[in-house]
Amino acid sequence: MLTPEPTSGAVWNANRGALTVRVTVYGREAHVGLLHQGRNAFEDAVRVVAGLQRLARRVGRRRTRFHVTPAAARRSLMLIGGRVEAGSNFNVVPGRCVFTVDRRMNPEEDFEAERTALLDVFAEARGAGVSLDVEVFQEGRPSGTSDATPLGRALGTHVRAVTGRAPKFEMCPGLLEIRFYAEQDMPAYAYGPGLLAVSHGPKEFVHIDRIVECAAIYARTAATVLRVS
Repeated sequence: MLTPEPTSGAVWNANRGALTVRVTVYGREAHVGLLHQGRNAFEDAVRVVAGLQRLARRVGRRRTRFHVTPAAARRSLMLIGGRVEAGSNFNVVPGRCVFTVDRRMNPEEDFEAERTALLDVFAEARGAGVSLDVEVFQEGRPSGTSDATPLGRALGTHVRAVTGRAPKFEMCPGLLEIRFYAEQDMPAYAYGPGLLAVSHGPKEFVHIDRIVECAAIYARTAATVLRVS
């Protein structure tokens, strides 16, 4: 499988997995003058976050074997608090605190094991008396394909022939459709004319000459793979 994503000249042969959750911590509202009658949802959320930070430090020590630029981006990722909301006013004990956690797994990590490790943090918090709900709103498995498959070799050969430059095989920084094919043991890659830096934005563009180059690369690659098969 070959898909024309905006890969900025690289070939994406791997992608990170994703597990994104919204956590709602519940407390009890009260006026600051009656602090003893309330339960601070923000303070309870901080306790949950402390457990998440311990997990984030552990996973952050892991590195993928797939090429990523810069090298610092090779580590496994967990973003805590990409979005946070709590309380109604400065003088009211917050009765609710909501925050997100975005866990991105490298291809070498076991998705189910990492999912369990994350959800266990919330289970432990509940066991310690914190009232919370967890909503999972994004899930996707990591994947990786060797650059040495017949399709990978053909793609690399024709990228070099058409552009004059050998492609770099790299891991996509986010989710990617190649994962659905890789799960079925089908070699899967992304290579396209667009630039990731401007994708999905108001100034998105694609150079016409790159579209022509990629069309030639796709055609030559298909011809090679079909002839071999």
